[in-house]
Amino acid sequence: MSIVNIQDFGVKPDQERDATVAVFRAIESCRELERPTLLFPKGRYHFWPNKAVEKQYFIPNHDQDKNRRIAFPLFKMKGLTIDGQGSEFIFHGLTLPFVLDGCHDITVKNASIDWERPILSQGEVIEVGDGTFDVEIPKEYPYEVVDGNLIFLGEGWTEPCKGIIEMDSSTRSPAYGTGDYLNYGSYLKFRVEELAPGRIRYHGAGEQMPGIGNALIFQCGYRDCPGVFINNSTEIELASINMYHTIGMGVIAQRSENITLNAFNVMIKPGSGRLFSTAADATHFVYCRGTILLEGCLFENQMDDPLNVHGIYTPIAERVNENTIMIQLVHSQQRGALVASPGETVRFLNRKSLLPFELGVVKEVKMLNPEYSLVTFTQKLPESVGAEDLLENISWRADLTVRKCIARANRARGFLITTAGKVLVEQNVFSSAGAGIKISGDGNYWYESSAVQDIMIRNNTFQDCNYCYPQWGQAAIDIDPEIKPDPPHEDCYHANIRIEGNRFITFHPTLVNANSVDGIVFTGNTVERSERYPATVSSMSTLSFRNCKNIIIENNDFLEDQQQGTIGSETIDLRNNYASLMLDELWKEKGIAF
Repeated sequence: MSIVNIQDFGVKPDQERDATVAVFRAIESCRELERPTLLFPKGRYHFWPNKAVEKQYFIPNHDQDKNRRIAFPLFKMKGLTIDGQGSEFIFHGLTLPFVLDGCHDITVKNASIDWERPILSQGEVIEVGDGTFDVEIPKEYPYEVVDGNLIFLGEGWTEPCKGIIEMDSSTRSPAYGTGDYLNYGSYLKFRVEELAPGRIRYHGAGEQMPGIGNALIFQCGYRDCPGVFINNSTEIELASINMYHTIGMGVIAQRSENITLNAFNVMIKPGSGRLFSTAADATHFVYCRGTILLEGCLFENQMDDPLNVHGIYTPIAERVNENTIMIQLVHSQQRGALVASPGETVRFLNRKSLLPFELGVVKEVKMLNPEYSLVTFTQKLPESVGAEDLLENISWRADLTVRKCIARANRARGFLITTAGKVLVEQNVFSSAGAGIKISGDGNYWYESSAVQDIMIRNNTFQDCNYCYPQWGQAAIDIDPEIKPDPPHEDCYHANIRIEGNRFITFHPTLVNANSVDGIVFTGNTVERSERYPATVSSMSTLSFRNCKNIIIENNDFLEDQQQGTIGSETIDLRNNYASLMLDELWKEKGIAF
């Protein structure tokens, strides 16, 4: 192993000078060494975009058509370790901290990531009036009010506020029952008046008002700069990293294999007074394969989900000839994604049911532009394949293990899992504003695939999930592909979901809401009542199954007033063990024991 010290390139810890060029030179020197380690003596290091390497990337689930300025440009590196030794990496302006592109066997460890001026801002509600509320904004979040609009000022950027998330000052989480009620389209009704420096008044509020003393997180800017972008890379580990802020997601990976996050924490910066971390998801994986392992991680107060693992459903725009189709990437944040490569296997699906009906092997892909590509197959396609169907690449499916992680106090849900690989979720703690675990599938908006086929959810604690119900989920575990199965389709979308030995501490009655699953087991789970939030509607079913078959419910410890479940139109008593081979009325004669 060879050691490279960043100080040998003219940068010392705790200097205010820009370390960007020195880091570039150090990385280039590492190319000439066998298994190098780039060391940073413990301290603070600053990075500005002015002299950074620039490259255009279409980063999935981020805003596209942008050139990115990169502080750590790891391009086609092998066997490299970057060891911050507890250092703080402070970024300025629109800088993308790490890009790992075409890399193999890379470890980044022992550092924190933050911005001098975050893209998010924060204030405190100090007064509420008739249709108005007043907010105090600290000096660390500079702003101006122009023509009734609140505009925040940063390092090299000026962005209008586009929405608000209300945070409970006592729980340090999204306020009970709020969700996005002040966000997105709802925000457009407001007019802002500056009463004094650092104090503004919102006009145009409705009946639902933010609480005095609560914090408001002001959303502005775009998903420009994730903390770590992993592209076409293998054997990647991120370890003992505290990510306090990013202008985008914490980690986003695409078409990469074997990724490990060990003690990778997306979290509030201690002593900062902030109630936010990253501006979007903590971690996100698109069309990855091999293994994804998250262990001992903390995900808190990010402005979207802690974890999302999925592929892409791509609509077929046109059938060109007998073995060529044109596909379209519809969602703007998927533009430019490489959907398939020669030799890979795809399957075709019905857009309404999301059920597959044919396979194909790719011969050639020609990207016409970031939205449209021509895909040619090695064989003649059957006549059944045509416009309005979907394509999914099944050569890229990841096995996922998430163990001993904590997900809490963030906007939206917990873990979003739509991968057909083998999945194990165990010994985690969920306390999400929406569902703790969301298992979905979508062929109409985000186009996120695919159906789960083998998932074990065991020995986890679900603590007060869905406190912003019904904004981001119907249950602690919400399984709801975005299809319309009434009347039911000939088969279920998901399969083989086991929920075993979990602890539910909850004020919300519904533990599991499941739609279109073949084989679901709920066994050995316990339920405890929580008094943290007001109880939601007590008439809701504790377990709700629609269009499902092969259901087993046994050996659970429910609350006395949570003994009712529903399977289709049938009400069941949860005090009894239950085994069903039914998909509403259609499956009474057809089921096979699971």
